[in-house]
Amino acid sequence: MARGKGKRTSTLALVGWAILMLALGLGAGLVLGQQGCGKRGTPGKQEGSRPEPKKPEKKAPDPKSKPGPAPDAGHARPAPEPPRPMGQEPPVQLPRMAVVIDDLGYMQPELVTRLCSLPVAFSVAVLPYQEFTRESAEIAHRLGKEVMLHLPMEPIGYPGPGRDPGPNAILYNLTETETRHRVKLALDGIPHRAGVNNHMGSRITPDRTRMGWVLQEIKARKLFFVDSRTEKDSVAFDVAEQLGIPAVQRRVFLDDDKAFPEMEKQWERALKLAEKDGSVLIIGHIYPETVEALEKLVPRAKGQVRFVTAGQLAR
Repeated sequence: MARGKGKRTSTLALVGWAILMLALGLGAGLVLGQQGCGKRGTPGKQEGSRPEPKKPEKKAPDPKSKPGPAPDAGHARPAPEPPRPMGQEPPVQLPRMAVVIDDLGYMQPELVTRLCSLPVAFSVAVLPYQEFTRESAEIAHRLGKEVMLHLPMEPIGYPGPGRDPGPNAILYNLTETETRHRVKLALDGIPHRAGVNNHMGSRITPDRTRMGWVLQEIKARKLFFVDSRTEKDSVAFDVAEQLGIPAVQRRVFLDDDKAFPEMEKQWERALKLAEKDGSVLIIGHIYPETVEALEKLVPRAKGQVRFVTAGQLAR
């Protein structure tokens, strides 16, 4: 009996030990399982890591806002040219003609007004110290013409008949000081002057020294210069260019002969030069015959040349 009882007791002990070990194993398994779940967390995230940024919500386009420029693909496309209206041709660049009318100052203002009423651009050169000097410059300026000083200079053959350039002219035997003084005095006497050209001057314009004195005073006033080319050996244009003064040369004299057929020939010659070279400067004088001729010739040139001032040709 005692032996059977001992066997039951040991068997129960073994069962109890097994149950205890099983319970301990299950408890350890639960603890380890919870720790493993805490380490793994949500898939794709780690503890302490930053949360993923939210994607911006797409907004509906504002109907009032203007669309921005398209992304640059490396080369900006040039803006398309506006379409030219049907039947419209590109503008034709006409050659330029500058007309200069000399010797204003001694003629009656009525003739000056008639001349300056021509409806095109041109320039007038006004002599200083004359009866109508200031009035002529004022009329021309009021009627939209470019005003220049017509500077008197000594010609070859002075003081022979028909060789008098007028009061206070630039003479060959003057000192530098007196030459500069006379240029300043003449400039001060012409209101609205934008440039200068020579009146006579065949003795002065071939002389670099004297032309240098004259042109330095012109440069000081920031004016342009027209070489009237009264002498084929003139260096006035060259000296002006060397001094950096805008300058241009006469190509044609309109009225050496005041008969209309002769003036018409010179006018046609000027038109051909303008077509050939792109521009031309022609000089005439305020004779009644010349004004009458211009009233006929200017309208004929419409569509052949563009009338400009001497200052617009000076470069």
